[in-house]
Amino acid sequence: MTAVDTAGPGTAVSHRLVPLIGREARRLARHPVLWLVLAVVIVTSALDGASGGRTAGYWYGTIFVAVAFFAPMLVLFAANLVASGARRGRAEEMLSVTPTTDTRRAWAMSLGVALPLAATGAVAAGAMAVIDSVNDIPPEDLQTAGELAQLPFVLAGAGLLGVLAARWLPFAGGVVIMFVAATLGGVVLFGRFDSGIWWMWWSTERTLEGRAPVPGEPWLHAAYLAGLCACATVAAVYRDRTQWPRLALVGAPVLAATLVLGRLQLP
Repeated sequence: MTAVDTAGPGTAVSHRLVPLIGREARRLARHPVLWLVLAVVIVTSALDGASGGRTAGYWYGTIFVAVAFFAPMLVLFAANLVASGARRGRAEEMLSVTPTTDTRRAWAMSLGVALPLAATGAVAAGAMAVIDSVNDIPPEDLQTAGELAQLPFVLAGAGLLGVLAARWLPFAGGVVIMFVAATLGGVVLFGRFDSGIWWMWWSTERTLEGRAPVPGEPWLHAAYLAGLCACATVAAVYRDRTQWPRLALVGAPVLAATLVLGRLQLP
């Protein structure tokens, strides 16, 4: 009896899924739009006068701004272009006759996008922690562990939103509609809370530039962002009409748990 014979169905599925995840991760990593993040950061840093000098605090803040502000917008479009590549290349009919199901390809796409982005966010958070351990950062600029924990989910969430747009809005300009809808929806929703618009994707307990802290708690907000990532993944994977019963069965509890995590942060 061979190893293949003894392997369970779960092991066989994972063996087929892992190479697909790796392929999608490589496609995302090679996409030129993604590398615009590095170009934007380099140009911005070069043009920035940095009145206080390029100290450890300066680079600490630069990493945070790059991951929390510049990167999500570009990651959204890069992930969408990767996820919609087969459709734009008119290769969907070719994929439909391969042994891999559409659901499995969607899982591979979602995980191939989310996992490396989350790892990048974790590395950035770790780099900020190392900078703080080597050079003391001013207390007003220092991020707590709960605030740093949100960074992986901010990046992964942006990528998953791009995949979601590619799956549910499969036409030119779909990702722009998703971006505008998500931004305006967030502005309207979080605009009901004092000073909430600016930090709607990231929660802090500190006063920033004279603004009062947004209602919320950083660790709870990190869990809330993880829930949003799970919601986007489930919605992207079970896009096909035949999968809608599973979408409701799996997605409803995930959505309910995410809404509870969000509600716990409100006064």
